[in-house]
Amino acid sequence: MRKETAFIIGFLVLTVSTSVAIWTFALPNFKPVLFPQVVSGVIDVGPMHHQRPLDKDEVADLNKWLSGHKSGWGPLSRTPPSSGDSHLLLKDAQGKDVLTLTLWTGISAADWNATVFVESPDGSWVRTETFSNKEFAPLRMMVDRYPFKHSSFP
Repeated sequence: MRKETAFIIGFLVLTVSTSVAIWTFALPNFKPVLFPQVVSGVIDVGPMHHQRPLDKDEVADLNKWLSGHKSGWGPLSRTPPSSGDSHLLLKDAQGKDVLTLTLWTGISAADWNATVFVESPDGSWVRTETFSNKEFAPLRMMVDRYPFKHSSFP
């Protein structure tokens, strides 16, 4: 075998194996997220952490919203500016904590408006996505149902 042929084969093996290694780690981030069916939950709103249970209509709206937003979720790639403006702690039919949604509505960080974190209750799995105002509207309505003092712009 000539040197040139060995070099080309070696180069091809190196580039193909590098591509396979990269796609092995990247491919799971491109799969749609499968959300469990939510039966109940609690919403924690605002800087004073006012809590209230979600009513049946809100749970139905949330399940509908989650089923319509299975793609586009990515891993956390930057540090959030705060712990979020609102948290939805969600349970399944067995009463087990299944998801935590953290919402940014512009109370604490305007540039993170309409951003949602979805995470497992233990925090081992986190996905994030920023939505348009129209897509985020059902979640914003849940947050705005509870009166709390919004901070004004500086």
